[in-house]
Amino acid sequence: MVAAADPMLQGVRVLDLSQFIPGPYCSMLLSDLGADVVKVEPPRGDPQSIDGPLDGDGVSLWYRIINRNKRIVRLNLKEDEGREIFSRLLAVADVLIESYRPGVLARLGFDSERLAQLNPTLIHCALSGWGQTGPNRLRVGHDNNYQASVGVLDISGTMTQPVAGNPPIADYAGAMNAYALVSAALFRRERTGQGAYIDIGMADAALALMGPEVAALARPEFDRRRGRGPYAGGWACYNQYRCACGRYITLGALEPRFWENFCNIIGQPDWIERQDEPRPQSGLIADVAKLIATRSRADWTAMLDQTDTCFHAALELTELEANEQIAARAVLTRGHDGTPDALLPAWLDGTPPPARRPFTNADAAIVADGWARHMTQ
Repeated sequence: MVAAADPMLQGVRVLDLSQFIPGPYCSMLLSDLGADVVKVEPPRGDPQSIDGPLDGDGVSLWYRIINRNKRIVRLNLKEDEGREIFSRLLAVADVLIESYRPGVLARLGFDSERLAQLNPTLIHCALSGWGQTGPNRLRVGHDNNYQASVGVLDISGTMTQPVAGNPPIADYAGAMNAYALVSAALFRRERTGQGAYIDIGMADAALALMGPEVAALARPEFDRRRGRGPYAGGWACYNQYRCACGRYITLGALEPRFWENFCNIIGQPDWIERQDEPRPQSGLIADVAKLIATRSRADWTAMLDQTDTCFHAALELTELEANEQIAARAVLTRGHDGTPDALLPAWLDGTPPPARRPFTNADAAIVADGWARHMTQ
């Protein structure tokens, strides 16, 4: 194992005006790579801070995790004093992340012209439900609404009931696109000195994940709707099955050789030629389900681990910390406060993800002074 280099984003100053998941998750990822993130909250705080389960101090456990490594300040941007301090922070920030509906930031006195006056090289990332343009741009919403608006619910769930993706895929897709584009904008600014305005809609981000489904619109004979598509429950070789113990296994034997290996080891070689039956493969799915229901998950794991096929037990949350693979990757750990946390999902320079530092509360004016001093050094 080699020694880790300095954090990749060390010295980058990020202001995060956002709440709930998308913006804070983006700034969390930036903080994991060394960025100095200051989260600016209204006087009453972020509503997510009291969204249970709560710790002994009455603070949301998820709020603690998503705001790891950050400093939290509170400012009233509707008052002159708050706007003055925020202007000082903006003048020396590298990145601004916000999740207001279009027009809100301008009404607070920080339209694009004002931002350019304060900091012409600022990278401004606006994360909103449907982006800054279009008839839905002012519409309120949450993740299931974004998924519904771009057809995700048409491919998720059973033939009789749509199911919104969980974790909330539109929120996280928006956050990770923001993370990538902010990083790219920082790289461009190093070369050109140019700032950036990044407009991301969570609905757009969810739609962008559906490449195969969108492409299939050109071939209507390929039905990819929920319960019918190959990844939506319509294929026996790519499905979830309940075991005798009440737990589940997953089968992902898309390639013929993996399906053949699966069929042979379970003693059903006659199923091999049925892999390409028309979808939805209700009959074959029922046959596989009936067989899987005769043994426990542990029994199936012991058997299927002996062959080369795409299979895994469906772990329950309470099983994760004891799992050898998860432990080996060091992504799931407990912080100093004992709260389980999923860290940055990557090893950098041969070292595991950095440990979480708890967020700290700070004074906005003091932070602004500190950033300004750093700029003059």
